[in-house]
Amino acid sequence: MAMSHPAIAAADAAVRQAQGRAYQACLSPNPTLQYQADEVGNEGSAGLHSVGVSQSIVTANKLALANQTLRQVVQQRVADRERTRLQVLTRVRTAYWNALAAQKQAELTDQIVDLAEQSLQSVQDLLDAEEVSKIALLQARVELENARIEAENAKVRADVARRALAAASGNDSIGSSHLVGTLGAGLTDRPWDRWLQTIEATSPELAAAGSELERARWALRLACAQVTPNITGQIGVGVDTGSDDTFARFGISVPLPIHNRNQGNIRAARAAIAAAGASIDATRLDLASRLSQSITDYQTALQRYHRLNSQILTDAEETFELSRQAFQAGETNFLQLLTAQRTLFAARLNVLDAAKQAHVAAAAIDGLLVSVDSPN
Repeated sequence: MAMSHPAIAAADAAVRQAQGRAYQACLSPNPTLQYQADEVGNEGSAGLHSVGVSQSIVTANKLALANQTLRQVVQQRVADRERTRLQVLTRVRTAYWNALAAQKQAELTDQIVDLAEQSLQSVQDLLDAEEVSKIALLQARVELENARIEAENAKVRADVARRALAAASGNDSIGSSHLVGTLGAGLTDRPWDRWLQTIEATSPELAAAGSELERARWALRLACAQVTPNITGQIGVGVDTGSDDTFARFGISVPLPIHNRNQGNIRAARAAIAAAGASIDATRLDLASRLSQSITDYQTALQRYHRLNSQILTDAEETFELSRQAFQAGETNFLQLLTAQRTLFAARLNVLDAAKQAHVAAAAIDGLLVSVDSPN
């Protein structure tokens, strides 16, 4: 899934593009072939004809410096590719937990429909025995229809969530697949205090920011080297058609760095170094802030899940069972049974939601907190 995803394929192409530019930067300029004719037609003469070659000689190690500057861009694109891979992975993980939770919720609403149908039949039997009023029957019918509506809506949400998972993973077949998994799996306390060090050591965002700082430093060295002018040498041979004499041509040209000593680019490169250093600090602070928020989200959802699953759900199940027995024995009315039933299934839905929220928060941390708001 990962390497075949179009977003990762595009990021990989960007790496190759940067590699090509870095390679191009270290290539020496081509020589120039020249033909020159002088004094053509002077006193009927065919003139002087010569052929020569000129070559620009790059000085001050500029080619190597340019290559090193662009190699840092390659490292940035590599970090961007890793960030994209983590974005895709985080999207898939998030979409999976959303889809699994939606599927479980749809299954739960089916159970609510089954229970509502059983309750309606029980009320009908009691009504036939003249042990309850028609009001209870009407309430049971309303509850059943509401349960059916919720079940239908839950199925729609599950289908939409599976399609979102298929889009995130780039696998269309997932959209019609039954997902396998347990929402409660892996929901344990983790040593989050060590996560910031791990993220700072492996974050592609910090890696890209560090490469930008190195690029800026190499760019400053290149800007300083460009003060030294390149040299252009010429050599050639010619013939004087009037005397049939041959002659050689030699030449050398060097720009004089009088007015332009690359001052503006040097200043810009120094400012870029300062900006890149500040960007690293800003990225580190942003990662710490995102980690803090994700840890808060995870711990909150985890505590909610454990509290719901271990205490509230148990009490709700017992309350419902006792209410059902009391209703069948004629010791309570249908409204109390209905309230207990709604409380039970609300607790079960809340358990699923808390587990989903915990997994989504964990997915963000496992993905090194990369933003998934945009493909890049």
